[in-house]
Amino acid sequence: MENLFLVCLIPPTSIIEDIDEIRNYISEKYNVHESLKRPAHITLYNPVRLTSAAQEKTFFDSLNDAAFAQPFNQVLMNFGSFAMHTFYLNVVQNDGIMNLQAQIKKELKPLKLLPELDNFKYTPHLTLAFKDLKPPVYELISADFKNKNFKRSFEVSGFSVYKHIEKRWQPYREYLFKNPEEKPKPLSLFY
Repeated sequence: MENLFLVCLIPPTSIIEDIDEIRNYISEKYNVHESLKRPAHITLYNPVRLTSAAQEKTFFDSLNDAAFAQPFNQVLMNFGSFAMHTFYLNVVQNDGIMNLQAQIKKELKPLKLLPELDNFKYTPHLTLAFKDLKPPVYELISADFKNKNFKRSFEVSGFSVYKHIEKRWQPYREYLFKNPEEKPKPLSLFY
């Protein structure tokens, strides 16, 4: 048994339609198609391969513990890139998304699913083109979008887990936020 999972935020359908319009435009005009193989999403935890039912149970229990969070408003605004290889929609950093990502990472850390080298600074983004994006095309896309503006916002009240099934990412589980004040405290001999 081996399954691949992705923990992410999925914007509302109306915003996904706008994003897909941009992704399709980029794909058709610049012949880059890799990002269309994935749903429009904001990664909260890099994809992980789980190899046993016990490992999956621990993974999903840990995510359940990470769901104690307050809803927040998330803004997507304009465009950015990781030099020469990834073009994306900016996900405006705020306490909500940064705390959520940190909480998920903290709850999953004991499972040692990602290499220690994967301890990078989190830069929330929504990928529009990558993998098959070559530097000359990256330059063209960057120039094309340099003066274009985009802004959408949405309420975040949970996060999603997608599972890789038959070479496609499919919705698998939803975690709605729970009141952080109701999170059970760890047992301790001390007060």
